[in-house]
Amino acid sequence: MSARTILCLWFLVWMSPKGYSQGLCAERISGQALNELGRPFDGVEIIIKSLGVGTVADSLGNFSIKNLCAGTYDVEFRHVGYRSIRKERATHSTDRWVVVMESESKNLKEIVVHEEGHHLEGIQNYALLNEKQLNESAGKSLGETLKELPGVSTIQTGPGIFKPVIHGLQGQRVLILNNGIRQEGQQWGAEHAPEIDPFIASSIVVVKDASAIKYGTDALGGVIIVNPAPLPEQPGVGGAVTTMLQTNGRVGIASGMLEGGFRNFEGWGWRVQGTTRRAGDFHAPDYSLTNTGNHELDFSVATGFHNEKVGADIFFSRFQTELGILRGSAISNLDDLLVAMEQEPPQGTTDFSYAISEPRQEVSHNLFKVNTHWARPHGEWRLLYGYQSNFRKEFDIRIGGLSQIPAISMEIKTQTLELEWEHEDSKGHQFSFGMNGMYQMNRNIPGTQRTAFIPDFESFSGGPFAVAKLTLNGWILDVGARFDFKNFSVAGFDYKNTLYTADLSFRNMSASMGASRKLSQKHQIKLNVSSAWRPPHVAELYSLGTHQSAAAIEYGLLLNDSTNEVMKITDVPFKVEQAWKGVVTHTFTAARFHVETTLYTNLVMNYLYLRPTGVTQNIRGVYPYFRYTQTDALFIGADVSAWWQVSGRFSVVPKISLLRASDFRNSDFLVFIPSNRFELAIRYEALRNKFYVESKLKYVARQSNAPRVVTVRQIEDAVEVGQDPLGGSKDNFDYMAAPDGYFLVGAAAGISLPAGKGRFDFRLALENSFDTSYREYTNRFRYYADDIGRNLILSMKYIF
Repeated sequence: MSARTILCLWFLVWMSPKGYSQGLCAERISGQALNELGRPFDGVEIIIKSLGVGTVADSLGNFSIKNLCAGTYDVEFRHVGYRSIRKERATHSTDRWVVVMESESKNLKEIVVHEEGHHLEGIQNYALLNEKQLNESAGKSLGETLKELPGVSTIQTGPGIFKPVIHGLQGQRVLILNNGIRQEGQQWGAEHAPEIDPFIASSIVVVKDASAIKYGTDALGGVIIVNPAPLPEQPGVGGAVTTMLQTNGRVGIASGMLEGGFRNFEGWGWRVQGTTRRAGDFHAPDYSLTNTGNHELDFSVATGFHNEKVGADIFFSRFQTELGILRGSAISNLDDLLVAMEQEPPQGTTDFSYAISEPRQEVSHNLFKVNTHWARPHGEWRLLYGYQSNFRKEFDIRIGGLSQIPAISMEIKTQTLELEWEHEDSKGHQFSFGMNGMYQMNRNIPGTQRTAFIPDFESFSGGPFAVAKLTLNGWILDVGARFDFKNFSVAGFDYKNTLYTADLSFRNMSASMGASRKLSQKHQIKLNVSSAWRPPHVAELYSLGTHQSAAAIEYGLLLNDSTNEVMKITDVPFKVEQAWKGVVTHTFTAARFHVETTLYTNLVMNYLYLRPTGVTQNIRGVYPYFRYTQTDALFIGADVSAWWQVSGRFSVVPKISLLRASDFRNSDFLVFIPSNRFELAIRYEALRNKFYVESKLKYVARQSNAPRVVTVRQIEDAVEVGQDPLGGSKDNFDYMAAPDGYFLVGAAAGISLPAGKGRFDFRLALENSFDTSYREYTNRFRYYADDIGRNLILSMKYIF
């Protein structure tokens, strides 16, 4: 064969495949990757292993693999921290391919809630703060952090104490899970903030209805689930160090975390973490908020082993803080209260200081947890034990050298135990059965020289539950039920120093039914109806005395209206709270736009709350007083959150929270209900160095659905002439009109820079940029002072 012939044959062989591929190998597979919130998810790896080709989703989640031959391919989607997904896709498919990535959570099944995951709480109405969002709000308390979510607000006591409110319900009606354990302390007080360090969390999930029945009673408002990251399972050491400075309060914060795995012991991991915080007096735009500083020191340690079949981990944390209470709220009589409510700055205002004096609080909280799981052929078993001890001391301004002696000193110890079995059958149906129990012992530590505000008590509660998740004709159905009991043994002294005892028992059923369905590629709907109940807390039944920073006396439901003698529960028309809640959520997702709208209504029968009742007199003076009472309360509202990718770098995120709460039984309004709020964020974000700039505008409307106003001056004038300051009416009232609505403007910028094998994250934020004077309706200190003014925050985080 001649060289010319060989050359021609080689040319034909070389050209033929090329021509063939131009005809049949010019196909593509494309689509969009989304995260659990339905937003575009960049960085997802898309791989066709059989061909050894792949790509990465861009900032809008879009991806495309080109030059494929016609056919059907097995495509895998991967991202660190998310469950890998494998799907088949034909190149000739014309429908838009949207893939939703689901967080990987096999080590923390008992506490993680997913939108479309394999867990039984999958279709609940919830909101999520992921690790990125938590990093951008680092340094704030748990309550402040949760305010970033629509439908979630706070009850405040000044600038340092925040308690979460979900759809208008707070306190004993909001259940918090800290690393899978029910957070239990002295949470009955409005100024008793959750003892949790947010730096410990990698994500926080808020279930905004009562459907999370597996966690027990008290979840009428919802459940807050604080999730730490899974322990490392591979050898090596890593960690992070965060430092922060804030101008308002001259706050300094340092937090560090170190974690790793054990060489030659794959599956074993460990972690140590700690946070310290020091803040001085915060300031409003026009004056200092004297004695509002706080000091905090927290740490935690964890170790454990996990694989697909078996695992166990141990966790211990300690939270310790000292909190100052605004000096101007320390009122000894009605005249002082009158002055405090009618003048600015608050009485007792001095220059900035880090010193914390009376009134103040000292709180410490210890938590120990052991968690195990093991897989069997017919399901997985999980066992969880937790122990908590909580110490609380409250110091008031007292005469006779008693200020250094706590007016309230209490210790509460809690033990919890939970056993659960979960199974998934061949059809994808999931079933879970379990039971949990809780034992508590609360005691007052002698030496306060005051009648205990709440009595000593022991309680035991628990019950079994069953939950099922079914798939039927395109619908995902979620049903569950549980039975609970709670027994109290109470022993205390009344105002005559006479001993009283009582044994109380409560029991009831809870149930939840939900359904979700994808109506199309862009539309999804979720429905939930739930019934929940709540037994009373001892504080709601027996509280007696002047409560710190309340400038008022509080009386429990079982104290006689005339004599204040302690009665039996059978002597009053008491009934446990029973809530019926319905929630409808619609989600619309397009290439550059996502909106989620939630409508809800919650009827709480026998709603137990502190009601302003009138004035009373003791040897220290004349005081307004509150009594716990019951009514039927109706909460109706809507949450709207949206995301709009205006261009490749710019996005707009609006949020709306609307709420109307009323005393349904008496056609009246309730006190301290969050007002309507609107927020708009505009963000520029570049992939390079993860640089972003963001501006936020927040508008909080005046609470127009507030009860009537009877001022302190009106009360004082009426008492002087022997008249009833309430005019014979039993309607709810407040001592001050609801404050005006307000606008707040903020801005933030951040950037990530590589540093060897690690990286630095820098963030600069400005809150209340124009130093606006305002008062938040749900801030208990709105009677005495404005909220805080401008605040500049600088943070640096090193990750290695």
